[in-house]
Amino acid sequence: MKKMNNFLKIILLNLCLLVALQVGAQSSNYSKTKKADKAFLVEQYYKAADLYKKAYKKTKNRALKAEITFKQAECYRLTGLDRDAKRAESYYKRAIKAKYPDVIVYLRYADMLKKNAKYSEALEQYKKYVKLNPTDIRGEKGVKSCKLAVDWEANPTRYKVAIMPIVNSRYADFSPAFGNKEYTEIYFASSRKGSTGTELDERTGESFMDIYKTRIDKKAKWRSPVPEMETINTEANEGPMYLNERGSVMYFTKCKVEKKKQLGCDIFVSQRKGKLWAEAQKLQIKVDSGASVGHPAITDDENMIFFSSDQKEGYGGKDLWVVQKIKRNQWSEPMNLGPAINTSGDEMFPFVHVDGTLYFASDGHIGMGGLDIYKSVPDSNLSFTSVVNLKSPVNSSGDDFGMIIERKDERGYFTSNRAGGKGGDDIYQFELPPLKFTLQGVVTDSKTGAILTDANVQLVAADGYSDDKKTDNTGSYNHKIKPITSYELVTSLEGYLKKKKTMTTIGVDKNTDFVIDFELDPVVREIVLPKIEYDYAKWDLREQSIQDLDALIITLNENPNITIELRSHTDYRGTDKQNQILSQKRADACINYLIENGIAADRLTASGMGETEPYVMERNDAKLKEGDVLSKAFIDNLRRGKHKEQAHQYNRRTAFKVVRQDYVPPKPIEEEKEVEGPTIELKDVKNEEEKATDQDK
Repeated sequence: MKKMNNFLKIILLNLCLLVALQVGAQSSNYSKTKKADKAFLVEQYYKAADLYKKAYKKTKNRALKAEITFKQAECYRLTGLDRDAKRAESYYKRAIKAKYPDVIVYLRYADMLKKNAKYSEALEQYKKYVKLNPTDIRGEKGVKSCKLAVDWEANPTRYKVAIMPIVNSRYADFSPAFGNKEYTEIYFASSRKGSTGTELDERTGESFMDIYKTRIDKKAKWRSPVPEMETINTEANEGPMYLNERGSVMYFTKCKVEKKKQLGCDIFVSQRKGKLWAEAQKLQIKVDSGASVGHPAITDDENMIFFSSDQKEGYGGKDLWVVQKIKRNQWSEPMNLGPAINTSGDEMFPFVHVDGTLYFASDGHIGMGGLDIYKSVPDSNLSFTSVVNLKSPVNSSGDDFGMIIERKDERGYFTSNRAGGKGGDDIYQFELPPLKFTLQGVVTDSKTGAILTDANVQLVAADGYSDDKKTDNTGSYNHKIKPITSYELVTSLEGYLKKKKTMTTIGVDKNTDFVIDFELDPVVREIVLPKIEYDYAKWDLREQSIQDLDALIITLNENPNITIELRSHTDYRGTDKQNQILSQKRADACINYLIENGIAADRLTASGMGETEPYVMERNDAKLKEGDVLSKAFIDNLRRGKHKEQAHQYNRRTAFKVVRQDYVPPKPIEEEKEVEGPTIELKDVKNEEEKATDQDK
């Protein structure tokens, strides 16, 4: 029994030692990533990545290795640097191979593949993520983004984009702002060497950001950028900014940093006094404790400030907010711009154009890569309800953000870290050239096809502009037309019926050559309405017949001074009397439709022609040739039944002929005015009635 107790003691001791070793191993593993995790929490991603790298080498635990690999990828993703996007892609791929358990790794991997323009590979990973986590809409957005990005690259918009070589460096240069109303000065943020702070930013591994300025010289070229005064630039990060139209007030972002701490960002404001900037003061905006605020955009009257912030009441990540001025440096409670603008991702770098359009960057909407630039036009209630992606070439697979636009012309500047730049974020200039539209056409005779010279083609715009052009000896005309405008074209020539057509350039976003030809109907000939066909021995209007009658209504309205005779015909089958009655009923059915739709009855005459006028072919159609008279003898001589039925159908026709061209529409009947006169008393009326009754008797 004593030996048994000693044996149990040994087993328990060994178990305790085993548990202690496991706890010690876990504690040791934890200590290896503890410093890296702390750096990551205060957004020191560059430093954290290096610490994770060291921790990875010191552990043999596979699960921990997978976790460290994923966290390294997160560090490289969050630095926001172009060079780190490729590193992040590589580490996410390794984390998947190491069987990192959280399915979010597939979404992150897909995001980096998309950012590196590997759309087909990204599409596969997004689809995997959708299967693994179908409730997360980011997966479906990623699928749509990849498909659209390929199309947008293949079909770019009219924007012209060019890098600014003198302004940019091999470091981050971003978020431009106009310095004056002439657009000859630009301010921007940069992490280039020579900043006020001497240490490296442990978030990016580059110098702290300062605000720089460049201007156009007398030779119309941009000069080398210079840093702003010490009252603006400090040892902290100074970033995205906005200057009022006069360039006398600057709103800018400042992110304070202490050792092992990220103290968040705030908006500061400084006023220019002569050539110097006054000491910057913090803008008093009410936000959550610990929330970062930055990227100010000010309306033209300086009464509203749009900004980006990670407040708790948002939709996730950084959202766009707005405050209104109450009085000097006192602002209203921040209002979120809502779900049309904000997503679970980041919305940043707003800019408000003088026309009220909001431009901003986001990685949460459907886009081409990392951050894309979007615009949103406010509705009548000044609310933003939809967004539009500016597509390629403004957007790319990289980060595109910080767009600013001139007041009158659609040109300006934005930031991108796309391939082909000088390094990191670079500033690009852009311009949207005006659309070029042309309008031309040929006017011909509808019967003979002959060109008609000296025909008048009048162009009438919706804004009241009008212009007349005559066709030349080739029957051609041309007009100048403008974007976002609707037009009416009226073509006329003596001896022909007027004809109208409409066109619009609204919604047309590419240079377009419009061609609108006219075929004018001569007034001296019978004009067949080809869609008005009848079943044998019937006068009911077919559905397609209505189309021709509606077109005739338009012709009559366009030519209000004509009257017409509407003539209906039959084939030769049946007696002469039957066909005369049938054709008259067909003509009457058409006339009734015209009258029901507003055409004056005294402009219309219905004539039933029976079988008396066989049709004369005006063009070749199978066995029927131009000039053939479709008489009884001709039709009886046709061999096949289908050709005979075809000829009968041509004879069963309705046409119209202009009778007069001097019809004057009657003036509207005015209401009869009351005429004052003697009042007849009721007793007098009674007496007159009695007299009349007596006479009748």
